[in-house]
Amino acid sequence: MKVKSKTDTSEGANEKVKLIDGFGFNGSYNYLADSFKLSPIYFYLRSTLFKNINISASTTLNPYQHDSLGININKYAWEGGGFNLGRIVGGNISISTSFKSKPIDPKKDDQNKNTVDNQMPMTIDEQQAQLSYIRSNPAEFVDFNIAWTLNVSFAYSFSNTFVVNRFVTQTNSSLILNGDFNLTEKWKVGFNCYYDVKNLVMNNLTTFLSRDMHCWQLSINVTPVGYYRSFNITISPKSGILRDLHINRSRTFY
Repeated sequence: MKVKSKTDTSEGANEKVKLIDGFGFNGSYNYLADSFKLSPIYFYLRSTLFKNINISASTTLNPYQHDSLGININKYAWEGGGFNLGRIVGGNISISTSFKSKPIDPKKDDQNKNTVDNQMPMTIDEQQAQLSYIRSNPAEFVDFNIAWTLNVSFAYSFSNTFVVNRFVTQTNSSLILNGDFNLTEKWKVGFNCYYDVKNLVMNNLTTFLSRDMHCWQLSINVTPVGYYRSFNITISPKSGILRDLHINRSRTFY
């Protein structure tokens, strides 16, 4: 939508504000199938508030009727009279935002961005593997050029499960906090916390400490809270090509 500009004081000056980043639905119809030709319908919505708060939501609609045991029958929900598009199976909504300081050295920040942009493209499997490794070893991927960062996200999900002749809605909600800050020019400390809001329990807490050793980097990751408790100490080259050349010491407890 258009709103009055806060920066341009001339008469009639407007600026555009984005309300919805993405909205849509998808499904499929298998005309060769003997039954249940229409798939569940998936709806999604993405939006950004105040240029810094990301919101995403999705839900799934089951277009079929069900019997007394909660099992789908080959009959659409809108058949038999009345306005009924289907049964909502479940859904989720997540809200996230992030804050960080300005780069200590803007030129170095531009160099890092150019390095990322010039990297070879990766497959989806390679991207997932790299993200999993980063989550498990956050101390190896810190940026000393950013003095501090803080990321906050909240997720809520629900699902309808058939229990004792009726559908029961089960919900889950969680709060995720992660961030880091420079203790000194060469030392950085950070954390990653996963808190179960529904049960008021901290499910996981990971802390890390990094030391910039010029061409090498010392990384210490400790998980004191969680089902899998562990620690590991790694000394590795800062060069991405030589990252696999490292010294590692780790222990895991259950």
